[in-house]
Formats: sequence, C-alpha cells, structure tokens
Amino acid sequence: MNKILAVLVSFLVLIFASNSYSQISIKVGPMLGLTTPSSDYSGETQDFYAGSKYGMKSGFHYGVLGKFVFGPIGGRASLSYVTMSNNGAADPTQPNSTVDVSNSIFTVTIGAEFGITIPFTPVRPYAGIDLLISSISGKVNFQGTPNVSSNEMNISSGSRTGLGLAIGSEVGFGKKFILDLSIRYNLINLLGRSYDGTTGSNNRNDSYTFINDEADPNFGGPTSHHPIGASRNIQTIQFNVGLLFSLL
Repeated sequence: MNKILAVLVSFLVLIFASNSYSQISIKVGPMLGLTTPSSDYSGETQDFYAGSKYGMKSGFHYGVLGKFVFGPIGGRASLSYVTMSNNGAADPTQPNSTVDVSNSIFTVTIGAEFGITIPFTPVRPYAGIDLLISSISGKVNFQGTPNVSSNEMNISSGSRTGLGLAIGSEVGFGKKFILDLSIRYNLINLLGRSYDGTTGSNNRNDSYTFINDEADPNFGGPTSHHPIGASRNIQTIQFNVGLLFSLL
C-alpha cells in the first residue's frame, strides 16, 4: 500500500510540476482557417431569393490571436475577417434569373479557456467560450429576376452579438513558438436581430440589402415583395490555425 501511495504521490507531483512550469504566459500571433456556414446561414442561392436562408458557402478567414494563460485557466482575444459568397439561379421559375451574393464578417472575440498540460509532452488541450461582436456587410447582384433591380447593390452593415464554443490544442515547438489548433462553433446573431427593410417597399430590394435576420412584419401580404417570414440564424463552424509567439 505504501508503495502504491508513493507512486501516486509522485505522479501527482509530476503533473503539478508540469502545470506549474511557466505558470504565466502571454502569446500572440497570426491565425487563419476555413469558415463554413451552418443552419440558416448555409443553403443555395434559390434559398436566398426565397428569404428562407442566406445561401453562403465556405470562405477563408484570417486575423490576429492573443492569449494569456495562468496555469489551467486562460483568456483569449482575437480579430478576424472572412468573406463568404455564392452564385447561381435565383427565381427557379425564370430560366435566366441569377444572383451573386457575398457577405463579409469582421469579428472581435473575448473569451476564456480551460486547458490541461499533458506531462512530458508539448501538448495542451483546451476548451473555451467566447463573446463575439461582429459587423456584417456585403454585396448582392441580381440579373433577370422579377421584382428586384438588375445591378450590384450593397448590403448595409449591421452589428450582432453572439457566443462561440471551442475545443482545441496548443502544441509547442522550440522555446518560443506554439501551434494553436481549434474547431469553433459560432452563434453570431444570438442578440441584436432585426428587420431593417422598408416594410412599404413596392419591390423586393430591401429584403436583400440589409441583414434582415428577423421576420418581415409585412410577410404574407397581398404581394410577393416580403419573402422573409421567420427569424434566421447566422451560425458558422471554424477550423482555425494560429502560429503564436510566446512573449512571456
């Protein structure tokens, strides 16, 4: 029993020593990855015209990441930018009807992480939660589509507040560099949804030139100019890679 206890104590001491080594660290560096739309943010261009989804496809994001770690607990802050787009048929009843749509999202995140250093390895797996503040804008260009203008139009910028969840791992190499790998699920418009189009408009332009993630109050009226009948989720999955330099 004494030998088993001694081995257990020794193992715990090694874990404590491993986690105690470099208790405080500050890391910063560039990051990039792939952003994939999820839920109502995905779909096809015909869904975008119908007002049910945004019809986005995957795009590459890039930015800057900073971390502060104290033992198993840490803080995370980042700036990132991504553009996603899609093009194809708009109104399925019109053979020459097309749309080209793009969204750009600039996001500031502030969050917390809990990680565990694996003894005798440079690996530190972690789980995290982030507060997201995002600005969304874009462009849309319909051609040959009824009730909308056939020219490029700007999508007015809108701000949304959301929540991000993550799992990942840091892998150290050398004395100063850390590879940060994570998968992140972002609920971008958890707060701040709105319908900003002009409800009395006699065409459908306003349905597409604002974020309009809340239902149009005039949906179901006597015309087809108000297609957005329900609140829409803007959610993404990110595969993220960061190359961090240890400052402390």
